[in-house]
Amino acid sequence: MAALLGGGIAAGSAFGATTTTPAASDSDVATALTFAREEERMARDLYAALAAEYDGARPFSTITRSEDRHFDAIGTLLDRYDVTDPSAGKAAGSYAVEAVQDLYDGWLEEGRTSLDAAYRVGVELEQRDIDDLEKSIADDLPSDVDVVLGHLLEGSKHHLAAYERAVAGDLGTGTGGRWGDTDATPNGTPRNGAPGMMNGRNGQGKGMGNGPGNGSPGSGNGPGTGDCPYTDTDD
Repeated sequence: MAALLGGGIAAGSAFGATTTTPAASDSDVATALTFAREEERMARDLYAALAAEYDGARPFSTITRSEDRHFDAIGTLLDRYDVTDPSAGKAAGSYAVEAVQDLYDGWLEEGRTSLDAAYRVGVELEQRDIDDLEKSIADDLPSDVDVVLGHLLEGSKHHLAAYERAVAGDLGTGTGGRWGDTDATPNGTPRNGAPGMMNGRNGQGKGMGNGPGNGSPGSGNGPGTGDCPYTDTDD
C-alpha cells in the first residue's frame, strides 16, 4: 500500500544516523484507510465477478464473503477516525482510487480468459494485498489500525494459499477440506485464528462479535474464542 501512497515514513538519514520516526498524522491515517477500503472492495468485487463468470467456482465464491468482512472492518475504522468513505455511492467495479481502478480492470480482463488465468489473478491480487498491508503496518499508524490491518494480512495469507493450491489443481472439498467455509458448510473444520475482535464458536475466551474457529482470546464480551472473522477459514 505504501508504494502506491507515495512511500512510507522515513526512519533514518542517508548517512546512517538514526532518527525518530514521527507518529502518523491524521492525513496519513485517512490516506491509508481510504486505500485499504477501496482495495478490499476491489478484491470483493473482482472475486464476485469471477465467481459469476465460472458458475460459482471456488475459492472465488467463498473468499468473496471474506473480502466483504474485510471491507466492513475498514469501514469501522473510517467511522472511528471520521474519514469520508471513498466507496460511498460507488457501483461494483468503480473505484475512487485510480491505482485500484487500474488493477481491477486489468485483472478482470485477464481473469475472464480462462479459469486457470482467474486463479492466477487471485494469486497476484493476494500477493499485492499482502505487500501493501505489510508496508502500511510498517508505518507508525495507530495501534488499533495496525491490529485490524494485521488481521487482514493473516486473511490474505490464507487466501493466497487457497489460490496457489487452485493453480496447482488442488480444488479441495468445501466441507472441512482445504477451503471449506465453516459458516456455510456444517461439516467444515474450524481453523485456529489470530487474536481477534469477534466471538469464536468453539472453545473458551472472549470476543466482540461472531466468527468461527479456535483463535486466541480477544477483547470484549461474549462467549467463544475470540477468533477474528478477518482471519478467514475460506481457504
